[in-house]
Amino acid sequence: MIGAGSVVFSKNLTGDILSFPEFRNATLTYMDVDADRLEVGAALCRKVAVALSADPTIEATTDRRQALRGADFVINMVQIGGFDSTLVDFEIPRKYGLNFTIADTTGPGGVFRALRTYPMLTALCRDMQELCPSALLLNYSNPMSMNMQTITRTSSVRAIGLCHSVQGTLNQLMSYIDEDPEQITFVCAGINHMAFYLRLEKDGRDLYPRLFEAMQKPEVYGTNKVRFELMKRLGHFVTESSEHNAEYSPFFLAHGPEHAAKFNVPIDEYLRRCDCIVEEFERLKAFAKGDEPIEVRRSHEYGSSIIHSIVAGAPRVVYGNMPNRGTISNLPPDAIAEAPTLVDRTGCRFTMVGELPPQLLGYMMPHVIQHELFIRAATEGRRDHVYQACMSDPLTAATMPLDRIVQMCDELIAAHGSLLPPLDAKRSLVPSSGQSFPPVDPKSLRSAWDAAQTKGAEDYLADWHLIGPFPAEPNARNGLSLQTPVESSLAPDGSINLHAPISCGAHTLKWRPVRATRRGYVDLGKLLGKAEWSVAYAYAEIDSVHARDATLRCGSDDGIQIRVNGVIIHHHEIGRPYIPDSDRATVHLHAGRNRLLVKIDNYHGTWGFGLAIPKPLC
Repeated sequence: MIGAGSVVFSKNLTGDILSFPEFRNATLTYMDVDADRLEVGAALCRKVAVALSADPTIEATTDRRQALRGADFVINMVQIGGFDSTLVDFEIPRKYGLNFTIADTTGPGGVFRALRTYPMLTALCRDMQELCPSALLLNYSNPMSMNMQTITRTSSVRAIGLCHSVQGTLNQLMSYIDEDPEQITFVCAGINHMAFYLRLEKDGRDLYPRLFEAMQKPEVYGTNKVRFELMKRLGHFVTESSEHNAEYSPFFLAHGPEHAAKFNVPIDEYLRRCDCIVEEFERLKAFAKGDEPIEVRRSHEYGSSIIHSIVAGAPRVVYGNMPNRGTISNLPPDAIAEAPTLVDRTGCRFTMVGELPPQLLGYMMPHVIQHELFIRAATEGRRDHVYQACMSDPLTAATMPLDRIVQMCDELIAAHGSLLPPLDAKRSLVPSSGQSFPPVDPKSLRSAWDAAQTKGAEDYLADWHLIGPFPAEPNARNGLSLQTPVESSLAPDGSINLHAPISCGAHTLKWRPVRATRRGYVDLGKLLGKAEWSVAYAYAEIDSVHARDATLRCGSDDGIQIRVNGVIIHHHEIGRPYIPDSDRATVHLHAGRNRLLVKIDNYHGTWGFGLAIPKPLC
């Protein structure tokens, strides 16, 4: 595992692999250039082995060649440049009026991430050809399509790119119509993060009419506004999340902040995730050193299943990313397609898909052109192809004119500097901006980002008492209407006896103190577990020197209800990702002690909330 300092991901993949009896005694080698993160990752994986009663040989090294020697499978999960480079990818385009949600797949963010990865990935492939020429490379690193172009266009390494968006989205879609994903027949195809479900059937009956009907419910539409809007217009549902697809087209981010907010587009979402990852790593670092056992659950990643099919001969169909070679007949042969993939002892090969509907092809093709321009820029040393790749991006083209795109690219090239491959090896008649840009100081940029986030989080409440989860009705999306003993235990003034246990069926729950992240987010997934179709409560008390009205700001994943001093002042039943300050409500605070009770419901996946009340001006 190359890049095993991605400790949660390496832990999950290790658990998946060791869950197969055939691999209980396998040799697993973890490699990362960050020795601190590598040590934590390896320690967590040793805990996984103990939890599964497996006896693998576990090795950890900062020497990539040592890790590769004699390997049968190589898993790549590297992110070159880390948070500092990602911040550059966000902040320089922001100067030109271009905002992103994730910036890891396409557009300037994806192109420059791929360019940063190119030197490492080509070196990895050279090492594999020398040290483990028969090994299969499983690539999990984004940008998937551009990284797979690097692998397949510069080496003879056998490789497949893997993502969890196909299987993850299928589970989500079936929850909208109360169907078991295991009973569904489907075909999905396209390019990574922009593959579409071409068929969705159960017992021969098309399920799309039911999805279109479910979309009419606000609580369903609200869980995936961007993707449902695309389905409404294109006739098919796309695999990757709404926050991703919001930046793949000109329809959502290029028309101003109010239009983006209408579709719950979380600008800077990936940067906020990175902040949370930093905090989570410190928690896992302490956990790795202790004796507390680890909980292991099989993930829905395809990697371990592919390894098992090749070693044990059990055939499977997964969804992989490889050169198209006619699988999708109206996509270029060298494009990296995502399509049904048969895996057995002989390896991985696509099954035939045929033509994509033209409207879906039109959605993908600007990005396919970007992928091709990227690989030519990297292999030929062509700065002009970097410009042209960004010109081809629909969001970038809708945001700024050509000369500004070129100027932005030149500034990004200067900022990333030696991390990029040479881009001036071959001159063309296409001019640069003619401007020179100073190098970027990552520490200064990071300090500015941290200061802005800290200031933005000043009003967020940090200390809470938490109780839950309480079960809600599956697929009903009405958890906020569920009455539990917590609400019946409220005093008239909204206060709660935090020492009194609360009954929940055959179980008894107790209030416990928790603290929000430094950005004000209360992550219920980490504190209470996944707990789908559930509700939880958080209670806090604040003092006000005098009576005053204030504007409360909050975000939630999913719905949120807020009581202040026993009175409901905000109720928003919705499925959505967490975006700070999504909702606002006017609240009257009494002089002295004020009591807040927040109720959160979860449909599926992650859940949590953040709540801010501004401090008085005097």
